[in-house]
Amino acid sequence: MAMATGTNNSGERRVDFDAEVVFSNGGALQMQGFRLDIPGDDITDGELGELIVRHLGLLMVGSVKITRRELLREPHKGSRNTGSAGSGRTTTDLTGPATRAAWPTGPGGAAPGLARLVDLPVVLVRLLGAGAPVADRLALAPFDLAGHAVVVQTGRAAGPYLTEDAVALLAEQGALLVATDSREGNGPAATALAAAGLPALTGLTGLEALPATGVRLHAVPFPGQDTALIRVYGVTDDHH
Repeated sequence: MAMATGTNNSGERRVDFDAEVVFSNGGALQMQGFRLDIPGDDITDGELGELIVRHLGLLMVGSVKITRRELLREPHKGSRNTGSAGSGRTTTDLTGPATRAAWPTGPGGAAPGLARLVDLPVVLVRLLGAGAPVADRLALAPFDLAGHAVVVQTGRAAGPYLTEDAVALLAEQGALLVATDSREGNGPAATALAAAGLPALTGLTGLEALPATGVRLHAVPFPGQDTALIRVYGVTDDHH
């Protein structure tokens, strides 16, 4: 099996902060315990203020006062409009010993053509540090899901990773595939995904090496009759 190439993103930084945003036309927004990705190793109060405005898309901001901030070494979660351009091409092998594919069957019990090859843009949903690392509708609401592979990183090998309501949202919004590091293959999420006609890849490894944005998910079944056996890797192009 091919080895991963590229840079591991364990050195990525986020900032945990409290702030007050005052609008020039009146009113204010208080923020407590808010977290954002930052593009480098550190950030000034002024830069953080601009990052907040861009991330939330705020208009008519008069001032931003940062009252507390703490730098954290955490993988990026995909905060909107907070990244910087990258360089190079990274291929990261995500296949582990427990990686399996579940393909919904079509008429006559045949697996659809998608079972032969996957090449999809990724929505990466990181739940690391959550008390219960299970994605619900609210966890998925910030993302454009249509036409994407939704990759849910829980940081654990067992247990559920999606609620049934979240699966319903994936189907409603036009997601094409779900992938996760969880090994849950026969639980409520698997049943709901199969009913919705959504393929699922479980037991992935190395998700911590993926950048928060700009990734495409590739998957190719191993030769043979067992369509559950599959190789999965992430590809990040020159600029993301």
